[in-house]
Amino acid sequence: MSSTDVGALAAAEAVRVEIPPRYCPLPCAEHPDARRLNARAAAWLNGFGLCRDGAQHVRMTGNDCAGFYGRIMPGAPAARLQVAVDWCVLMFAFDDLHCDEGPASTRTGDFAGFAARLLRVLEAPGAVRDGFADPFLAATGDLAARCRAQGTPVQVRRVVEGHSGWFRGVLWEFACRRQGRTPSLDDYARMRQHAAAGAATLSWAEVVDGEEIPERELASPAVQALRQLAFTTAAFDDDLFSYGKEQWLAARSAYSNGCRLNLVDVLIAERSLSPVEAMEQAVALNNRLTARFLRLRDQVRQGASEPLRRHMAHLSALIRGNLEWGLRAGRYTDPDGRHPGAVVTTCSFTDTAPPAGSPGIAPVAWWWEDSD
Repeated sequence: MSSTDVGALAAAEAVRVEIPPRYCPLPCAEHPDARRLNARAAAWLNGFGLCRDGAQHVRMTGNDCAGFYGRIMPGAPAARLQVAVDWCVLMFAFDDLHCDEGPASTRTGDFAGFAARLLRVLEAPGAVRDGFADPFLAATGDLAARCRAQGTPVQVRRVVEGHSGWFRGVLWEFACRRQGRTPSLDDYARMRQHAAAGAATLSWAEVVDGEEIPERELASPAVQALRQLAFTTAAFDDDLFSYGKEQWLAARSAYSNGCRLNLVDVLIAERSLSPVEAMEQAVALNNRLTARFLRLRDQVRQGASEPLRRHMAHLSALIRGNLEWGLRAGRYTDPDGRHPGAVVTTCSFTDTAPPAGSPGIAPVAWWWEDSD
């Protein structure tokens, strides 16, 4: 068989996913220094002995972390943004190797112990010096020191709290896999933003910006609802553009036990839908979340401080930027770093706004309080 025939066969066997029209009238711009930011992040990670070669190196470079974070903060000074891009490249590697793939995806105790040590390094970089022989802890210690040099004590606390919430979400996912059960839609809607590291991710944006968001504003119910809307919408979009990757990996994994942690699969299980119907309902839900985010953002922006206005701009950019990035990143088209083009995902956009009002999911209904 010729190389041309092999390529044609691979294309024919690719997992193909079509995402229905997505309502997302939000800005999206790439950072002009994204290529240099990616190169520096790769060199930084390799310096700790991580992802130096083979499939892990391919996956690391295919993650395009500057493409992800650069879309959240396209106007940030590159020198300040680098710490967030470095964090992103480390945490994707951490996620792949310690959280949700292969044998690590079933070892709850291993993750819990390691996550506790990693969190302790973030809290006090000098507290776990003997653990710095581990490359992940050593790299985290470097990030923690840079966070303290670049951010304020309040911002450092918010970074630590964001990671604590993320690790709790991942432990919930471990429990689901251990029990071999796909969670209910209510439980998934409640936990997805945490398992997807929403608060942990955006905590670095405040460090990059410099000025603190006043606590009285950040802790207000309206701003908390706005943040949770953005984090959940981005996480559910992740479920859409990672669906093909998850199907590809599940078909080849010895550790797949029937547990599915993806919005599409949750809807299939809960509502007895076909994959096409579930994808349509997932997109309809995200369209409604996006519309609510836009309306609430415009309400909160009135009278907001400048740091909070910047934060809301980052939340807006996260929703559309995450989607644009995910549809292109090698992380989702080459699931294991050895099969480029194994997954093909397409998505279109629509200007037609969805119906207003809560989607009828109890844990998130409060996001619509005091609405029309």
